[in-house]
Amino acid sequence: MAMSARPGQCALIVLVLLCGGCATYTDKIGGVYQAADAGDYPTGLRRLNQILGVEDGNEVPDLRPARRSLAVLERAVLLQALGQYQASARDLSAAEAGLEVLDLTSDPAGTLGRYIYSDSAQTYRTPPTERLALSGLNMVNYLALANLDGAAVEARRFTASRNYLDAQDHTSHAAFGSYLAGFIFEKLGEPDRALRYYEEALTAGDLQVLREPILRLARRADYRGPKLRAYLDSLPPTDANPAEDPPSDDRTKGEVLLVLGLGRVPCKVPQRIPVGAALGLAGANITGDPAVLGTLALKMLVYPDLARRNNLTSGATVRLDGREMPVELLTDLGREITREYEAAKPRILGAALTRMIARAVAAEAARQSLRKADESTRSLAGLATEAALLGLDQPDTRSWTFLPAHVYLCRIRVAPGQHELHVALQGQTQPTHIIPVDIPAGGFCVTTVLSPR
Repeated sequence: MAMSARPGQCALIVLVLLCGGCATYTDKIGGVYQAADAGDYPTGLRRLNQILGVEDGNEVPDLRPARRSLAVLERAVLLQALGQYQASARDLSAAEAGLEVLDLTSDPAGTLGRYIYSDSAQTYRTPPTERLALSGLNMVNYLALANLDGAAVEARRFTASRNYLDAQDHTSHAAFGSYLAGFIFEKLGEPDRALRYYEEALTAGDLQVLREPILRLARRADYRGPKLRAYLDSLPPTDANPAEDPPSDDRTKGEVLLVLGLGRVPCKVPQRIPVGAALGLAGANITGDPAVLGTLALKMLVYPDLARRNNLTSGATVRLDGREMPVELLTDLGREITREYEAAKPRILGAALTRMIARAVAAEAARQSLRKADESTRSLAGLATEAALLGLDQPDTRSWTFLPAHVYLCRIRVAPGQHELHVALQGQTQPTHIIPVDIPAGGFCVTTVLSPR
């Protein structure tokens, strides 16, 4: 009886291990997504506070548990969407101190494997696009608070991060942060430094929100980088004449800068593919002998893949005092994150296969350790070992899911005084935001509409 019961017990263990995997990050935050998709950001905020173990958005949680730095990033976006800029800036700054940048270009397969699977107790490592976008969103917070000094500090942090990533041969698209840094130093009266940042933002293309300030600053600044010089030379002579002074009344005008963050970037989800397909995609990014995979009974590879969202908001029309204003796409963060992931995907699959090879070796070792047992018992022992290790390989689906998929800008020079912005969002949901602004002579106002839906 004892011998006949053992296979049944092992089978039960296998079933439990296969079906009892831990909930992924996207599972745990699902209730927050539901609230955000309904436009109920306060409820989403309350649910995030429960995940963080705090009473409300004014309380900063203990960030030592690994997943909390990422949850604080998510909360910062919802706080910004609710116009709570000071609290959002606090959360972004606090989370930034606990983040590390994941190097997707040079990490060995074994090291990378520890970050794509269930080691969620580790510090969250942010991909380059997320790291640079963090500074961009925080610059928006400080600008909305009219705190140029705080915005300048964040602009310098952005520069430090971008320089570090450049040194690591990353090619992250940083037009969002570069443009805002240019705006900040323009308003601080540093035209040469502003032009350097605007030159970087030219990667977004020849946008009107770039052309007008570049031409205006070129009249009184000496800086001419190679890309900026080529840009000015490409403009018609009537546009690119830095010697021409602006009209006298132009100096008294103020500016409105509207930043629109719409939709959400793709999120990570567990994906299953056959081992053979994974071998073809991973190429040479595998360590160990893949021949041992032939002994595996469970030949599906599970790894974190990107899932594109069906965003509810996809664009906007803006009117100032009843006149329609141009809205331009500055950065497609969703596309940048997808590009970054696809470039790293062979290494991610290589790391996953490397771990799978280790599982196969362990399963075969368990099987061989029972040489005196009958074949069915040995096979079951190998299968149980394989299933146990597979159960531990839950993909780490953590990512900054509330990062806006698209960042649009609307920049308007206006006469000083009170004005009213009407922002009508487009897509499956079409709410309208009415924003009063009061512009001092020669001053500015930065405001934002964030719709993470």
